[in-house]
Amino acid sequence: MTAIPSTDPAAKASAKPPASPDQFFAVDIRVGRITEVEAFPEARKPAWKLTVDFGPIGTLRTSAQVTNYSREELLGRPVVGAVNLGAKRIAGFRSEFLVLGAQDEDGTIHLLDPGTAPRPGDIIC
Repeated sequence: MTAIPSTDPAAKASAKPPASPDQFFAVDIRVGRITEVEAFPEARKPAWKLTVDFGPIGTLRTSAQVTNYSREELLGRPVVGAVNLGAKRIAGFRSEFLVLGAQDEDGTIHLLDPGTAPRPGDIIC
């Protein structure tokens, strides 16, 4: 597997150390659909509590610092999540998966969008 080099010097300077294909493929990345969006005032940084339907593997919850999206923009939206990283307590809330997004230079998170064809539970590969 060959990485495509970036032409952006800042991207190269902040690249993470190499990971093996086994490490990458061990992460279970799935398509989900947001079914509930709740305020999370207890969080240190502004965040939402999200409930996401992952089809055959069930419904999981997470918190996400994506307050650049309104509740209405998030509800029903398809997302991509890493579902086998274990649970973590965040300000008393049990986060069960990691929702994936791209972080721009000012720190804003833009959720990955799998499009409209995949169904909840479909595997990202």
